[in-house]
Amino acid sequence: MKTILAISVLIAGWTLDWPANAQSKTGNPYTDSLLTRVAAAAADSAKARLLFQLSDYWSERDSAQSVQFADRSFQYTPKNSFLRGLAHFYRAGAYFSYDVIKSQQDYLSADSLLMHFSSKEALQYRSRIWHNYGALEQRKDNSEAFVDLILSKAIPYAQAAGDQKRVAWNYMDLGAVFMNYKNYTRASEYYDKAIDILNAAGEPSSLLAECYVQRAKSDILQDSLHIAQVALSQAFQILSVDRDSSYLPVYYLVEGMYHSKRKQWKQAIAALDTGEAIAHQLRRTYDEASIAYEKSQVYKQQGLLGKAKHFLEKAYNLQQGYEISNNFRLLLFELAKTEAALGQHDTAFNRLMEYVQVSDSFFMKRTAVAIADQESKYRVAEKEKELLRLQNRNQVQRLILYFGICLFVLVGAFAFYAYRQRKKREAQRLNAIQQHLEIQVAKAQLQGEEKERQRIARDLHDGLGGLLAGIKLNLSVANHDKQQGEHVELEKIIAQVDDSVHELRRIARNMVPEILIRSGLANAIKDLCEVMTTDKMAITCEILNLSEAIPQQQKIEIYRIVQELLTNAAKHSGATEVFLQCSKVQDHVYITIEDNGRGMSQHVDPKKTNGMGLGNIRSRVAYMQGKIDVHSVPKKGVIVNIEINVAEKK
Repeated sequence: MKTILAISVLIAGWTLDWPANAQSKTGNPYTDSLLTRVAAAAADSAKARLLFQLSDYWSERDSAQSVQFADRSFQYTPKNSFLRGLAHFYRAGAYFSYDVIKSQQDYLSADSLLMHFSSKEALQYRSRIWHNYGALEQRKDNSEAFVDLILSKAIPYAQAAGDQKRVAWNYMDLGAVFMNYKNYTRASEYYDKAIDILNAAGEPSSLLAECYVQRAKSDILQDSLHIAQVALSQAFQILSVDRDSSYLPVYYLVEGMYHSKRKQWKQAIAALDTGEAIAHQLRRTYDEASIAYEKSQVYKQQGLLGKAKHFLEKAYNLQQGYEISNNFRLLLFELAKTEAALGQHDTAFNRLMEYVQVSDSFFMKRTAVAIADQESKYRVAEKEKELLRLQNRNQVQRLILYFGICLFVLVGAFAFYAYRQRKKREAQRLNAIQQHLEIQVAKAQLQGEEKERQRIARDLHDGLGGLLAGIKLNLSVANHDKQQGEHVELEKIIAQVDDSVHELRRIARNMVPEILIRSGLANAIKDLCEVMTTDKMAITCEILNLSEAIPQQQKIEIYRIVQELLTNAAKHSGATEVFLQCSKVQDHVYITIEDNGRGMSQHVDPKKTNGMGLGNIRSRVAYMQGKIDVHSVPKKGVIVNIEINVAEKK
């Protein structure tokens, strides 16, 4: 009978209570009030929630009515909605006590709908769903599944919802499971976890008191009486505030067990008498029966078998209102043993016969339930097979459709890709033609400019240069024939003519640098730097591995680029120092020029502007299929980097 006294796991969690609460019945006025509110409610959601309450109320009293109200709620809940998930939840509660398969199916349907919502209420309901689903597994003697679902789903969802009370309640259920299996150490661990959570809430509650009582019971069964006494004291501090608490009978039951363990018979009977009176007053018949059984054990240990039989019979009679066959079997067996000890052999024999009948009925019911369960599983399996066949056929049709769509998309994508590639190649071809034409135009333009420079240089050197030289010679001869006063004026004129000759030669040299032809590119660039160096602008020139095997036309273009760069620095930069470096690595010539001048305006993009003479330089670089990069910081000068492809003579 100790199994009766072990507080059973809360089978239905918060929707269905354990048998001790089954006698707390609400009258019809309650249900009539709810039905009146259903009729008056305007919103479907309000009607649905009221029907949920009705279904929940009748789930402990009349399963048929509970299912009826749950079914009615479906017409007020849209498909795939939050409320439709709750409708499945409450219908699962209606089926809970008599149809395990339907109940579990509805719980799974409820979870499949509520999993799409993340509100606190949704998480709380999902915690309840998996708690109750696990309780149904426990009814099928699968306590391992119940424990696993509590730990992996019910508790995590309650924690995610921030519902610490529900977390504690789940820990208490785990404690009850382990206590039923006589694993009192693990049971105590889970009760302690629940106690810690409820204490952290800071508000004493009957749930905390219940947890202390169950912790004490676990300690008593482990013979840890000192620890049990502390837990009972903590529970009584909470329960003493509410003398009408429905949990007081259980407290006094466990207190009686405590005194019985210590062989304090008077204190044990006194505690059990108090609990029995409160249970009778509160009409908690199940608790009253449990207390009567414990009293029988106290008297039996004292050898008072007559009193022990009296309270066993009382417990047996009180159990008549509950269909708990295992309890009847245990009570009948205890009565038979007690009556045999009293010498009442006929009565004991009758008790044993009744025990056999109840046992047969118990096992037949279990067998019938098992057969029905197997039959239901078979039917469900057949339906699942048929559904699977339909799903496979639909899946094949969908695959064919998807394959056709994918094939069409692939063909379309390939056609579009081919079209884009053709357009891209056409654009590239046109761009290449345009670039080729631009290069040819630039080449023709540059070659024309170079020829024109050479022609002008020859004309200046041979024509105007010779003419100025003759004028200077004549003036020098005339200067010998003049008097002293006229010498000064003629010398000024001769000096001006001499300056004109020097300027003319400089212009001619710039147009056609003869040193480039005579001494090569490196010397021509060095000479250019020396010529352009002034008191106001110093030029540092560095030539590295500048081979003379570069084609003549490319040397001219490189020279012109350097000339333009130095001219720009002299005209526009206002620099006092200019650094020029020319180098050659394999088939590439690198030109870098850096000055410390004023730089470009912050509103000008140096990478795009063609001002300050950069337009001509960009044209020449493009003609030679090179690259140019211009960097400038206002008041910190300009840096120009040029890379040119050259092909050496073989």
